[in-house]
Amino acid sequence: MPAYPGVDRFVDAFDKLVVQPRRSRSRVPVVLLHEPGGGDAGRRIVAGLRSRMRGRSEVLAPHAHIPQIPDGADPPPLHLFELITNQLRETMPPGTGELHLHSYRLLRSVVTAPALDGLMERRHTELRNHCYAQHRQWSPMAQALWWLGGRDQANGGTLLELLWNFVAGPLFQRLPRALYGRRANRRMLGKARSPRWYARWVRQQQGSPPTDFFRSALDLVQGELVNEPERMDRVLMQAVLSDLDRACRTRLLDPWRRRRTSRFVLLFDEAGHEDSRVQRFLRELRSAVDDLRCTSVFAVAGGVRSLAARIPDIHATGLAQAGAELINIERRGMPPDQPTGLVVPVAEGPEDDQAAVYWLGRWPTLVTPSPRWGPGAEMAGALGAATLALAVAGALVLVPDTWNRAKDDPCQGSTFLGTDGHCVGVGEGSAGFGKGPSEQAVRAVLEQIERQNEEVDGELAGRPAGDPRPGRRTVVYFGPLTGGKDAEDPVRGGTFAELRGIAVAQRHINAQALRSGERVPLRVLAANAGDRFKDAPAVAERIVELAASDPTIAGVVGFGQSRRKTYEAMRILDEAGIPMVGTSGTADELLQQGTHYYQTAATDARAAELMAAFTSGAKITAGGRPVHRVSLVADTTDAYSNSLAASFRASYGPGRTDVLLYTPTDAPEPEPVPGALGGRPVPTVEDLAREICRAVSAEPRTAVVWSARASQFQLFLAEISRMSGDCPKLSVLAGDDVTNALMEDQRPWDHFKGLSLFYVSHGFAPTLAARSPEAAAFLAAYDRAYGGDRSARSKAMREDGHVALAWDALRYLAEGIDQAWRTTGGHDSRLDRGLVQGVLYQGLGGGGFDGATGRIDAHGAASGGRLTENKLLAVLRGTDSGPVTELLCGVVTRGDERTTWGPEKGRKLPCP
Repeated sequence: MPAYPGVDRFVDAFDKLVVQPRRSRSRVPVVLLHEPGGGDAGRRIVAGLRSRMRGRSEVLAPHAHIPQIPDGADPPPLHLFELITNQLRETMPPGTGELHLHSYRLLRSVVTAPALDGLMERRHTELRNHCYAQHRQWSPMAQALWWLGGRDQANGGTLLELLWNFVAGPLFQRLPRALYGRRANRRMLGKARSPRWYARWVRQQQGSPPTDFFRSALDLVQGELVNEPERMDRVLMQAVLSDLDRACRTRLLDPWRRRRTSRFVLLFDEAGHEDSRVQRFLRELRSAVDDLRCTSVFAVAGGVRSLAARIPDIHATGLAQAGAELINIERRGMPPDQPTGLVVPVAEGPEDDQAAVYWLGRWPTLVTPSPRWGPGAEMAGALGAATLALAVAGALVLVPDTWNRAKDDPCQGSTFLGTDGHCVGVGEGSAGFGKGPSEQAVRAVLEQIERQNEEVDGELAGRPAGDPRPGRRTVVYFGPLTGGKDAEDPVRGGTFAELRGIAVAQRHINAQALRSGERVPLRVLAANAGDRFKDAPAVAERIVELAASDPTIAGVVGFGQSRRKTYEAMRILDEAGIPMVGTSGTADELLQQGTHYYQTAATDARAAELMAAFTSGAKITAGGRPVHRVSLVADTTDAYSNSLAASFRASYGPGRTDVLLYTPTDAPEPEPVPGALGGRPVPTVEDLAREICRAVSAEPRTAVVWSARASQFQLFLAEISRMSGDCPKLSVLAGDDVTNALMEDQRPWDHFKGLSLFYVSHGFAPTLAARSPEAAAFLAAYDRAYGGDRSARSKAMREDGHVALAWDALRYLAEGIDQAWRTTGGHDSRLDRGLVQGVLYQGLGGGGFDGATGRIDAHGAASGGRLTENKLLAVLRGTDSGPVTELLCGVVTRGDERTTWGPEKGRKLPCP
């Protein structure tokens, strides 16, 4: 393998795509190695890829290699198909069985059939007979049956053979031929409600669905397609791809198929110019892969001498970027409507890429999964297992009461399997939730909460029966404790940080309660709402059921992500009369879901007003100049993003705002929210980066306002860095969700060096500690619990709003429970959820409290609202040494309100 710069990353991506498991595959673009300055770099790379798959002693993956076709040569239409299919059959790895291409063989027989004469009513029967005769040439079973049927008069049979044919011919010849015709119809046409690819193709050609395969195939015979080679390529290509996709689908009693773990790879030495035979073939291949959503084929072509503008392509700057594109496809799948080709420029140059040389030396061949048992042993094991299963089933039928016994519960009773296969519901500590290595940090916090619950129960167990001190009450934390399949962040977003805030707040509250005897100690249960709250409504129903049987449940805290499923869950809890206190949820619509919800964080409308004021007053674009125009990035399927973006546009003004609408392919709720923000849709993150780069290049005083999620921000910066030659500097003002990216080991400006990042923050306890005793208490509690964790992530959490907001939310609910207990006159049995809701609805005594995130005006709905209207908010600037406060507005503590912002020695601007 030649060591061109970046070839190790490209080959690594190639290897991963070739051996990618079938269930996680998506379609893959055709890789076109383009040599702008000539040379044979592409051919040498193709040769290296071929040697990787051939291995040292045996073939490691099925592949076909198509050598260069001389200029001016135009081989027959079937030449390439025969070359490819024969090589794929010959390169099937040991233990994977024989490759059967039934649809291709059938259509090959059709397109090579001689011109059919005679009555039109009989021509389809003649075509079927011709195809069956071709079928007998490669099917030993069909040939043996035909031989058993004997010869008839037309084939020169003797009198004895004629008599035998008269008796046995219907059974061994005509019946198998009729069954072959029925099987061909089923394979090519399918059922009326679920037609196969051929039926859909014919319908596009003729306008009506076919009723018989051989009747519809009459216009494909050789005489009809002599002057239409592209049409022949099209139908044969779809036949081959459908066969290859079908060949990768496992069957229950076929261990050979289960070993087909690799894609089929097509390697072309020379693609040639845009009208060459190989280029025509590749165009049909790309279109067919897109039409059929074929996931089993991966093609690489070298020597692309001219790029045809007939089909859009993805353009990479080199092998390294191409490898990154392919790795992204391997991890996240190919987005719909993505171009079907990836153009990679390669050129001759000094082969001094030492990293590539070292990597290729360590991994000289493709590494494929190695099954432990051979196909025969696996078949014997499967038969043995089936026999054992039948024996066990018989025993279960004979043993009485077997079916009435309780079934094993993989989620340990109180939880249940959710949308993504994780256990969701309500659990004690970490019981029943994620157990993977990526979820250990979350489990550690849940186990800490579980230990604190046990400590409270242990303290209360020793009290006498008539003790006047209050007993414990239960609070449920409601959040996404497990992530989706293959999610990089096991809980996505700020859930881990919120859990830490809940844990330290519970410890602080219980220490005060057990010491004084005048406060209510708290037990905390964890409710897993599933990845991005996908299972939130069902989990809310489970909380309602639990609350009906457990009167100690006093309320719920959480709801840290503003999503439509979150709203639905809140309505369920509100109808059941369960008090709710929000943590880091910010959408204005949260307060509209019921009168039992109280918000701790500032709303999106308030955050958007501050962002608009900061954008208008600060000089944040390149060269320290004011912002002239804004590119606003929003996801209209996400309630949080749509709420923040719509409020910002209304505050800043639509005349200076260009709205770009981008929705990731894995969006949990792909349809836009009702009343979604209008704007220009952008299909991919690459297109989003290109649009913004173009806007900044045209007007350097353009700033980006990012209202989408943090998980997409990192991908966006990676794309921007690839095209940074056109926009080397970029100023971004982001919503509070982007702080989730700041808690990772790799910070956003590490992805793009020209980034100037400003972001909204709900928490800045280190800044408030000197002025707010509550902020100082929060920091002391956090340091006692996690001071031993010296990681950059833990340090970032100490300054992040998610932890402090969770602290304030639990303190809010705990204060309501304490005041409700005092109204009972010390009668613990009278303290219930209805009394807690009454206190929260009327408002906490004293009008609220000073929290770790600023003053919490908990004056209640009866006193004017269920949120803090002038909640403290900041805009911070991210730097390598830590965040720098650029704007701070709102109430810090009682009597300390920030009403202006601006530089220390410059002109002050009023807070909105």
